Amino acid sequence: MLTREALDSLLDYLGPDRSAAGERYEEIRGRLIRLFGWRGCDHAEELADETINRVAEKIASGVEIRSEDPFRYFCGVAHLVFKEILRRQKRERTALEEVRHLPPPPDPEQEDERLEWLRGCMEELDEEQRALVLDYHRGDGGARIQRRRAIAERLAIPINALRIRVHRIRLRLEECVESKDAAGRRE
Repeated sequence: MLTREALDSLLDYLGPDRSAAGERYEEIRGRLIRLFGWRGCDHAEELADETINRVAEKIASGVEIRSEDPFRYFCGVAHLVFKEILRRQKRERTALEEVRHLPPPPDPEQEDERLEWLRGCMEELDEEQRALVLDYHRGDGGARIQRRRAIAERLAIPINALRIRVHRIRLRLEECVESKDAAGRRE
């Protein structure tokens, strides 16, 4: 959000005459809107305003802009804003793709069956691995963190090594349950 101080600093930067500075402001804003529109941005006006706000905040904080043409500096900031938008869109697409690839939730009857399979797979683990997984996932919050540190100390391994060890056991359990599920679907 543009503060009054930042706007005053920006207008002072754009010219000593407030009227001419206001016209210059509108000219730059219009050019930024066209620039973002040309780049295919849906909300070109908002992005232009964001760019102007960032430049105004920089000027208000004392950054000296040495460019002969102020619009060139605005374009540089607009480029950074555009790159941020692209990164955000990429993260959103990636998150959507991950959600699309999640397996559908099991129906309640199958859930009971999968729980039984998990119990069977847990029985296939040796006693030490079974105890480690159960202890690692017991509780919540700060107590869980302290317990995990205690487990790592007891095993004389770093906490990250403990995470990796438990992760590998969980992968084995997942594979075991999935193989039982696949066998159940074949029947």
